[in-house]
Amino acid sequence: MKLNRLTRQGLLAAFVFAGVTANAGNVLVNGDFQTGSLSPWTPFTTANGTNGTGLPDVVPFDTTGTGASLAAHFDVGEVNFTGLQEGGGIEQTFTLSSSGTYNFFANIASQDDADGQINADAGTYSIIIDGTTLQSDSLGRFNSAFQIIRGTLSGSVNLAAGGHTFEVLITRGFLSNGPNTPDEYVDNISLSGMTTGVPEPATYGLIGIALAGLALYRRRRTA
Repeated sequence: MKLNRLTRQGLLAAFVFAGVTANAGNVLVNGDFQTGSLSPWTPFTTANGTNGTGLPDVVPFDTTGTGASLAAHFDVGEVNFTGLQEGGGIEQTFTLSSSGTYNFFANIASQDDADGQINADAGTYSIIIDGTTLQSDSLGRFNSAFQIIRGTLSGSVNLAAGGHTFEVLITRGFLSNGPNTPDEYVDNISLSGMTTGVPEPATYGLIGIALAGLALYRRRRTA
């Protein structure tokens, strides 16, 4: 006999049961800065870099193009001019209970400064885990005064169980000079892993249909 459609769906669900996965939550804390503070993120700078006077802080800004929300704010650059990429960022330590593949993400944005001149470097943004740069994006130069350039950093990495360090680094090849320097923003930082999940209730239902269908099929064949 032929199996009906529901039984075939149930069988399929049973076959893929072991492969059902779910996206684990963000293992980083306060990655969207909606607490209004940076904690538990820790600011850092490169050897000849700065995050800007009194920065980083948390301010409202539209990093996604869909509306403003609280974001980490920087004014990075060199302390003494060398033409090299210098700046700073924020970092957070975290501990994983299990190894696996983890997905990382961040919204990034830069806005040209308020002096009316077009700046040549909107900044280079990087995500670094345990000292290894996993993703980097140079936003290039501005084309007009007060222009906003947006982007994202995303990718995946295999991580072992235990302690790790997550960094967001922003650099520019020019001095950091207050109102003459573009502002940089980072928001919605996340690190989430793929773990074996519990099936949805509907999946349990399909598995039940599969088992019932198999039992009926065997009885009819025996008869």
